[in-house]
Amino acid sequence: MCPACTHASSHVHSRYNRRLADLPCQGRAVELRLKVRRFFCENPTCIRKTFAEQFPEIAPAYARRTLRQSKTLGEIAFALGGRAGARLACFLSLPVSFWTLLRLLRRTPMAPIRAPRMLGTDDFAWRKGDHYGTILVDLQAHRPIDLLPDREAGTFERWLREHPGVEVVSRDRASSYAEGAKKGAPDAIQIADRYHLVANLRDTVQRLLDRKRQCLPPLQEGKSTALPAMTDEKPLMEPQVQQKEKDGKEGERVSLTRAEALRQMRRGKRYERYQAVAELHQQGLGERAIARTTGLSRNTVHRYLEAGSFPESGPRKKRRSKLDPYLPYLRERWDAGCQNAAQLFREIQTRGYRASSPTTLRALISDWRTSSPTPVRRTRGPKRTSSPPAQRHLSSRQASFLFIKQPETLSPTHRSYLEQMYQASEEMKQAYELSQQFVSMVRLRQGTHLDVWLQRTKEYGPRELISFASGIRRDYAAVQAGLSMVESNGQVEGQVTRLKYLKRQMYGRAKFDLLRLRVLHAA
Repeated sequence: MCPACTHASSHVHSRYNRRLADLPCQGRAVELRLKVRRFFCENPTCIRKTFAEQFPEIAPAYARRTLRQSKTLGEIAFALGGRAGARLACFLSLPVSFWTLLRLLRRTPMAPIRAPRMLGTDDFAWRKGDHYGTILVDLQAHRPIDLLPDREAGTFERWLREHPGVEVVSRDRASSYAEGAKKGAPDAIQIADRYHLVANLRDTVQRLLDRKRQCLPPLQEGKSTALPAMTDEKPLMEPQVQQKEKDGKEGERVSLTRAEALRQMRRGKRYERYQAVAELHQQGLGERAIARTTGLSRNTVHRYLEAGSFPESGPRKKRRSKLDPYLPYLRERWDAGCQNAAQLFREIQTRGYRASSPTTLRALISDWRTSSPTPVRRTRGPKRTSSPPAQRHLSSRQASFLFIKQPETLSPTHRSYLEQMYQASEEMKQAYELSQQFVSMVRLRQGTHLDVWLQRTKEYGPRELISFASGIRRDYAAVQAGLSMVESNGQVEGQVTRLKYLKRQMYGRAKFDLLRLRVLHAA
């Protein structure tokens, strides 16, 4: 039958061969060779004089592979992407280029989008700090339904208008999503996500602790390599020696180690920047103007001005060393009297130590020898000793987590830290009480207590928490719903994690259309 005029009468015009790539058999590539007939159309008014017979159950017109091979390659492309999918396809005796896989992926039709009753939304980074997109998730079906190329309010509003029927919108505290939901679905209930509420609270508490750094308690365990707090006098930029008192006599000159000299020099540079910010602030300049003048970021300028005094750098986490598994043996040999670094290096090499140089071990032995109470062997030249380690203090980030954790989950050490902060400042105690009340409302979903908490915060809360409460008042309806309803953005965060996995798997080919197809197909 002629496909143009559906005329049934025809006769054979000619024949030609057609080759179709099919699924492999026993690890070998398979090719179907068809002899296709071409017919004359006997309808004189038909626009097509000849036509070829078709095989719609095997392959579409002009295709060079069967439908089942195309479907298999398409699934490989959705699962692995271009290059990785091409490598797997070649291993399965389906030789194909990654460009072909991407074309198959783009040609795959997607199911039409149906607006869900409950919609969850969150952003994801195309390039962190520069460009973001939006993922939309059906909270009832637990699957993503669409991706948006940005996180602008207008884009979200247009999507909601094109897909009416959304009754609940769960979101973070971003104003763009709140504005887009308000205009695109004015009758929908907006829910502020509880996780983001607690995260915003912790960030607020950390800003308070940055301002009250003098209230942070010293750590009870471990030693710090940071320098002790210094006076407001400007330190030397390149100090080489320091004056030290010993046995009631002044004037003994002790050489600094290279690491100590570098730490003092870096601290001097930070102190110079701090002094420059403080002087410009006294002249009446704002944070933006100071940032432009000094070349520092606004966050750094704000932190300097909020600190009130020069903020010392916090302690760094100790890096894991190759020597860690051998420390018990080294300490045992040290206590037994073997204090020769070369000998100890040879001994731990027989136990599996793979370093080619004893430099790390020599530094460790040098520290042990310096802190040893027993007299050490006299050495030639000037004696080099290290200054006593500074007392490490709890960082503002670590302390902020103590403010939002449940009291019964804290260890005795953490409870002692909180008690020391209570004794140092009444403002800290009030901040802790208000933080615990808010976290309790979030955990138990007691939205009816929100008004009382806002009033208490306004009356006697620190200025950072007052600012946090002001933001809640501006988004009062969504926060009230978040503290009262069961729905949250938890599963949306999981979908964002899966999206990041797919995006990183695609390397430089994670364009919006390809990423959207893979995310929605995998749901």
